[in-house]
Amino acid sequence: MVQTLDARTSQGSKGQSVLMPSFTNGVPLLFAQVGLQINNPGPIIRTLFSGIVTVTANQLFNNGNLAIEVYRGLGAAQQLVYRAERIVLGNPFFSPCVLSFTGSDYNVAPPVNGQLVYSVYATFSYFPDPGVSNVRLGPESFNATVYSDD
Repeated sequence: MVQTLDARTSQGSKGQSVLMPSFTNGVPLLFAQVGLQINNPGPIIRTLFSGIVTVTANQLFNNGNLAIEVYRGLGAAQQLVYRAERIVLGNPFFSPCVLSFTGSDYNVAPPVNGQLVYSVYATFSYFPDPGVSNVRLGPESFNATVYSDD
């Protein structure tokens, strides 16, 4: 039988205004982080996660690239568990690009401190670098639910 251990949401924005700080070309930006409590897990731990990031390239003359990376852990101990990317078309008219994603992390080792952390980064890259700012829009959110077998 499967038991739900914890579920968390990191809500950066509901999508009502431009978010700050904006992206710096090619620099990962932490936009979500959750800490899931793992108490008395069964033999197999797995996490199901989903999220959304929205950007606009209305100030770009060329196309850009939006990448999302989900890591298990904090700081230098992070392990990449998911990556997705999408081309963002440069457009002088307002045309947001939505990247929604769903993934899983299977057979996770039980954390020693009882907390399983996921950190999510977005990287927006474009060439040449025109010094564009304010391309980061909402909504931005990340949801994670952790399960185990009895």
